[in-house]
Amino acid sequence: MPLLETANSEIAPESFGEIPAAKVVPRTTYVDKTPLPFEEIPGPAILKLWEKYWRYVPLLGTQLFCSLLISRLGSQGRLSWNRNITPIKYLFNEYGCVVRINGPLVNDIVMIHRPEHIAEVFKQESKSPVRSGIDILQHYRLNHHKYRFAGPFSLQGSEWLEIRKKVDQPLHETISNHVGKLDMICDELINRIRNIRNRQDEVPANFHQELTAWGMECFYAMMFNKHLGFLDSTSKSETSEAARIVNALTTAHTYMSRCETGFQVWRFFETPFAKKLFAACDILDEVIGKYIRQTQNKLQTSSQEERSVNEEKSSPLLEKMMLQRIHSDDISTLLMDMMILGVQAIVNCEAFLLYFLAKNPRVQRLLYDEAISVSSKTGSALTTESLEDMPYLKACVKESLRLRPAFPYLTRLLSSPITLHGYTIPKGTFVIMANEIMSQREELFEDPEKYRPERWLNQNEHVHQEYSYLPFGGGVRSCLGKDLAEIQMMLLTAKLVREFTIEYDYADIRSRFMMINMPNRPLRFRFVDRN
Repeated sequence: MPLLETANSEIAPESFGEIPAAKVVPRTTYVDKTPLPFEEIPGPAILKLWEKYWRYVPLLGTQLFCSLLISRLGSQGRLSWNRNITPIKYLFNEYGCVVRINGPLVNDIVMIHRPEHIAEVFKQESKSPVRSGIDILQHYRLNHHKYRFAGPFSLQGSEWLEIRKKVDQPLHETISNHVGKLDMICDELINRIRNIRNRQDEVPANFHQELTAWGMECFYAMMFNKHLGFLDSTSKSETSEAARIVNALTTAHTYMSRCETGFQVWRFFETPFAKKLFAACDILDEVIGKYIRQTQNKLQTSSQEERSVNEEKSSPLLEKMMLQRIHSDDISTLLMDMMILGVQAIVNCEAFLLYFLAKNPRVQRLLYDEAISVSSKTGSALTTESLEDMPYLKACVKESLRLRPAFPYLTRLLSSPITLHGYTIPKGTFVIMANEIMSQREELFEDPEKYRPERWLNQNEHVHQEYSYLPFGGGVRSCLGKDLAEIQMMLLTAKLVREFTIEYDYADIRSRFMMINMPNRPLRFRFVDRN
């Protein structure tokens, strides 16, 4: 053999076993585990070249969804909103699980999507963590409307903690005491579906507006203890309060998204988009102010001693907040945030849930069997207790929120330095946590793109890692309306499945991001009577 021929002739092959063990030195590899500096985190080079310009022109809103980035990469054929790959997902595929973008204003941005990295962010956050607000709404309240605060959604630190402390308990009490009213509003939508569907049992292409009307009627019941008739045929008159509110809500949501992404020219002068947004917000603010004044007058004319225990329980959330001595300006901004963001989030999550059920008849059949079983024991009306007896329904909701959470990204401003994936992330860095991308990772969920509610029931089959599912955020600043959203979705879904077979025969519905995940196609469902 060539190797043996070139070896020392004095060393025979059989003598290898006689070498003393003490002379054999094993080879060791030294691994330097010292965290790499922040500057070593990979990211798109084109943004580093533009960094010096970003300090003068705010290209990104604090939500950090950049139309400039989309157009730059989209022009190269690398991504499109209409495909399955989102811009941020492209960055992960290109640069790894930790991506750095040079900051557009004062802070650098780091994007992550692994649960162990997100866990580190939540574990290190302080008692009053800082997340991004919505710049255009802050501008509207502080500059256009001259409020003293930008609103609870945009508040940070101790001010936000004080608001949450005063709202949290009253909100949970209101939910538990108003489930019966929410149940009746679901019945109204069922009757509305029967009136608007055609001969093929298909609802009109604007069915999303009907879901918005349902969401707003639930909001009015909870906040004002009032039935406005959003789902009545008379509410479609342009002069009615219900129609004005729904139109203003839709307009505000549309132009908030357009103002918040891309070049924020409204910072320098009032653009046409900003004017339309402000006009819509003025309508919502006017309506909210009317109910605040009515509640103030009611509380002034009745002392605390005159209020019975039953009146305390059945009182709306607005009344409870005013008894907590929350400033009327803060209540107004909180209710507007709940309209523009909260109601829209619930409505769109319900739309995706109905779509997944329509595309999975087997799941819908199992859900129907569970709903009928519970109804045979408790009657047609659903309660909090009857919803607890429907684990498959809850699994259906969770699986839909895994695939289409209302907010696909969570944000935090680091209050202290941390180490992620071997990199040192300094204090003051802005972190984007891509929770929708995370909840569709193959190693966390088998067949992640498939709608399989059973994965939430068979815990032996799937042991879900903590922080792998965050549709309502996490940590101290998790969503206040989590319980309300789940109860509304469970109530409506159970009652719809009990009455109808839901079908959908058109192209796949994907998500379109407008500050909230929204369906990108009309909701042309067929609601076929089961009887």
